[in-house]
Amino acid sequence: MTTLILSMQENFAHGAGTKNASGPDFSTFWESWPRKTAKKAAERAWARLSKRDQRAALEAMPKHVAFWRATQTGPQFVPHPATWLNGARWEDEVVIPEKPQARAVATGPAWWTSHVLMEAKAREVGLGIARPGETSDQYRARIQQALAERDRFGSAA
Repeated sequence: MTTLILSMQENFAHGAGTKNASGPDFSTFWESWPRKTAKKAAERAWARLSKRDQRAALEAMPKHVAFWRATQTGPQFVPHPATWLNGARWEDEVVIPEKPQARAVATGPAWWTSHVLMEAKAREVGLGIARPGETSDQYRARIQQALAERDRFGSAA
């Protein structure tokens, strides 16, 4: 029986030993990727990258994942990992949108709950008191119209 013994150089030349080369491992990338699709294609794309690009991809990936979460991107719209790697998408500029600020809640009763408060709101938007014969509903509608115009066109002052 013949046994084959490879030297370290021959072993390295045949692909053994490349797994522990100094650089990020594909499994690190794969575990962090949110859409686990086409693993073999992703592994081939990863192997074609330089060690520097692999590190850059791993550094950029959390920001991309955070963007997809912040924008509530459906999983079907997250790119396949091979597509992301082949397109050097880690170099894309990603801006994570800010959460909309909650509107300040006014304390106290709303302006339309009493005639006194409606008159105060009317003065604020440049209207006078209620017209003779004008109902509360008509007065409130006139104030709301003035508020809408102020919001649309800005204050007249």
